[in-house]
Amino acid sequence: MTTATTPPDISVDVERQPGSRVQLRVEAPASELDAAIATALRRLAGRIRLPGFRPGKAPAAMVERAVGWDAVRQEAVDALLPDLYTRALDQADIHPVDDPDLDLQPVERGRPFAFTATVTVRPDVELGDYRSLRVDVPSTEVTDDQVEAGIEELRRRNSELRDVERFAQAGDVLSCSLVMRRDGEVISGDDENDRDLDIDRERLLPGLADALIGMEAGTQRSFQLTLPDDFGREELRGVAVDVDVSVAAVRERILPPLDDALAELDGHGATLEELRAHYRKRLGEVTADSDREALEAAALEALRNHVAIDLPETMVEREIDRQLADLDARLQSMGMPLDRYMEYTGTSTEKLRGERREPAVQRLRLELALDTLAEAEGIEVDEAAVVREEQRLAEGRKLTAQQRRRIHQAAHIDLARRGAGERLIEIVRGEG
Repeated sequence: MTTATTPPDISVDVERQPGSRVQLRVEAPASELDAAIATALRRLAGRIRLPGFRPGKAPAAMVERAVGWDAVRQEAVDALLPDLYTRALDQADIHPVDDPDLDLQPVERGRPFAFTATVTVRPDVELGDYRSLRVDVPSTEVTDDQVEAGIEELRRRNSELRDVERFAQAGDVLSCSLVMRRDGEVISGDDENDRDLDIDRERLLPGLADALIGMEAGTQRSFQLTLPDDFGREELRGVAVDVDVSVAAVRERILPPLDDALAELDGHGATLEELRAHYRKRLGEVTADSDREALEAAALEALRNHVAIDLPETMVEREIDRQLADLDARLQSMGMPLDRYMEYTGTSTEKLRGERREPAVQRLRLELALDTLAEAEGIEVDEAAVVREEQRLAEGRKLTAQQRRRIHQAAHIDLARRGAGERLIEIVRGEG
């Protein structure tokens, strides 16, 4: 147990408990309580009407008789307790991850104001010999096939479309309306307006290109498709939908010649070989970025799996709450309430929470590991960068002082984690 006392002279006793729990015993001098009572009486005086006195001008004793001691005490406690709790956390350097369980001692004039607060705090993280971590460093080479595929995509973007009077085949473009429905409800498309649709198996939903081949201008076709497991709307993955297609025109794509004129058309070089060199360089930049992302992902996974952490259940549940709130916000933006999503997918709140439990655990393990690594490596955060990030996050929003403080803290934590991630990359590369 430790005791800390600093102006304005509140006493804070800290007792560590199992399960990353901490109990704070806080005591403030009677003068703080008396000042809070006086302030409470002034506030109450402005809310009541007493004969012969203008609002806020009645003597304190009369105000107290009018409203009663219980009301005065509650008004004082409501203002004093949050302030003392925050000061106690700062004084003891405690960082809770949940709301406190509070136990208030009897409140009486002329006596110290005392309470206990029990909270869950961030757990200890054992980094172990983290500097021995190593992962494979990817180095992807750009192939000739990738360069040629880039050139073919360039030709496709600069192609011309010509109407043909024949059955559609792979590579053609249909001018058509296409509507997907589930149980009669439109989930995609518009049967009033035509759009261009490439018959390309790699670009379209599985099975859609084959269903379009053989159609011709003026024809219609209805069929069923099963949406893939990676479909954009999570609630529709693996779901069978009805598709109605009406073709207005079939057009074939005429590609420009594969010669030096293509380089001039694209504006990157004067010859076909210079154009290929340009796309090889650009692909090299893309693959370098991809390799960097793969290295970062492998490094973070190695660190997350290396550390030892006993996660408090409270932290896991709060992270699951956050993930479900994000899901609800995304669904609301698409006009779908969460309860309808659960109905479509045949799921429940309990199932959703269960599915998100492991991702929540892994996210928390990684965040705590990065926070501890930042401390161990002495990662310093540029305060000017924190302010810029804070301004970016707060842009266009009216915030209270407390909200701005939280954003500032979040920005500082985020930048420290980024710095820890960069240091981790050096470590897994064996650079110190």
